[in-house]
Amino acid sequence: MSSRPSMGAVQCLSFRDYFSFSHIRSICHGFIYEYETPKIVTIHSISIALTCRLIQLLILCYGIAYLMIYKKGYQETDTSIISSITLKVKGIGYNQTGPNETLVVDGADYIVPPQENNALFLMTNFIRTDQEHSKCPEASYEKATACSNHSECQNKDFHKANGKWTGQCIKPSRSSINSSQTISGRCELEGWCPVENDTVVPNPIRDALNFTIFIKNFIEFPRFKVIRKNIQQSSDYLKACNYEKDEHPICPIFRVGTLLDIIESDPEEQENMLKLGGVIRVKIDWRCNLDKPLNQCLPEYSFGRLDAKFKEGSFSPGFNFRFASHWKHQNRSLRTLTKAFGLRFIISVSGHAGRFDLITLSLNIGSLIGILGLATFVCDIVALYVHGQSEVYRQQKFQDVDLNLLRLETLNSLAEGMMDEAAKRKTKNVENQEALKDNVIENHNTISITDSPTKDKYQRLKDNSHHRHLYDNSLSSSTKSVDHISTTANHYHQRQSNTTHPLTQDSASLTPVKQRRLGPKRPSQLTCSTNSSRDKVNIVYVDEDSPILDEKLPPDGIQRNLHSKLSLPNSNGNDQSNRPSPKIETFL
Repeated sequence: MSSRPSMGAVQCLSFRDYFSFSHIRSICHGFIYEYETPKIVTIHSISIALTCRLIQLLILCYGIAYLMIYKKGYQETDTSIISSITLKVKGIGYNQTGPNETLVVDGADYIVPPQENNALFLMTNFIRTDQEHSKCPEASYEKATACSNHSECQNKDFHKANGKWTGQCIKPSRSSINSSQTISGRCELEGWCPVENDTVVPNPIRDALNFTIFIKNFIEFPRFKVIRKNIQQSSDYLKACNYEKDEHPICPIFRVGTLLDIIESDPEEQENMLKLGGVIRVKIDWRCNLDKPLNQCLPEYSFGRLDAKFKEGSFSPGFNFRFASHWKHQNRSLRTLTKAFGLRFIISVSGHAGRFDLITLSLNIGSLIGILGLATFVCDIVALYVHGQSEVYRQQKFQDVDLNLLRLETLNSLAEGMMDEAAKRKTKNVENQEALKDNVIENHNTISITDSPTKDKYQRLKDNSHHRHLYDNSLSSSTKSVDHISTTANHYHQRQSNTTHPLTQDSASLTPVKQRRLGPKRPSQLTCSTNSSRDKVNIVYVDEDSPILDEKLPPDGIQRNLHSKLSLPNSNGNDQSNRPSPKIETFL
């Protein structure tokens, strides 16, 4: 055993051994033919079990109801929509510009500019001023432009000026003012005259609420190569329909009054939006389930107000801008300046298309299974740090590995294995001896000297002087065989003499052979002299059929009788006849 402890020592592999072909092959072999699974610790606790099941139930409800059904987690989606929008406005409006003057406007007048990208401005009110490039006094509604002499208009920086100041102070004629009033003038400017006065805002264009906006939208989902448009109905239906959220939700024609009713329910706010302008958002949303028929892929419209309400008193409310139209007449530069108030529509398009995909479904199921591990994580925290018996669970869940302790355990296991191997060898030897003993007992008739045909052979060889040498060799071989049996029987009786066998069965129920084998009071009659000659062997076989077994002859008599019958003359006849012969008794 002193040569084997090195086999159980825990040693680290060298760099060359670790990357050797045999080690790499063993790693690959283990990777292919070995399966590893985590250790599972079962906790019999109602509180922890119910907590785990409750969390798992909530996760399953989330995964099935929300992720799979509501969000359609089994579909591959495409949100990169390609869109194109075309806007058209129809309607006739008019406005009272004077006591007996009416201005009629149509789409070419109130759509400024004529075309925009995904947007539209609808003019609902305006202030128009005809101007000529000349010199004129500044605006009368600005206090900073008032002056009494020319010096007040010189070297004066006024960021709200409507033109270039000339440095002159223009005073009105005395006939136009009373003699009691202080004479005050306005600084002169060079630019477009007269100056626009937008302090007074007129009423909006009448009949602007009846203007209609036609939105034509084309979209494409490039991943699925699906092209759709929002015009799917017949021309007769489109000519007669106007969008209504309940009656005509897919009609692409929108009335301005209807849109204002949707985004702003306050009539005063609606009036201010028409008068001062506003910003309205129109959203077209395409939600297409491509697992259903394609004609069910229709847009949904939604509306909202983007500018601040007038009630909030914000700075510069509404939406307005200026534009001008220029011309020349008799070498004079003329223009018409228009300050436009109106509604600006911002069109936005979004889309989401989905189609069943096995890979997407597998990924979502895998993520759901991964989320189920959250229940185990929470319950582990409860069991390790909150539960009353957390120490017991911690000992069962975690395992500490000490290399020094592992080395000692390896050596101990090696020693135990060697002891087990020695015990197995010892047990095997005992079994072999038992088998030899049984063979001697069961086959006693085959090796009996008195009835054996070997005796007659010995007699014939004895009388025949020509075969004397053959006789001696045969007798020597027989003697060696019997001597081997004698040695085996001797070991058996030595083991029997050192061990006591209690009787566990009734002697009346045992056969005479078993009684002789198991009888504790019968003395051992097997003797073997280590100094005896091996030329002569006395063997006594006793079985239940022997007439001299019980009471007729004692054991010593049996031995002498058989010894006299089995004694053979020796050709050498000197010292060997005086040596005691070995004896073997076999009890059957």
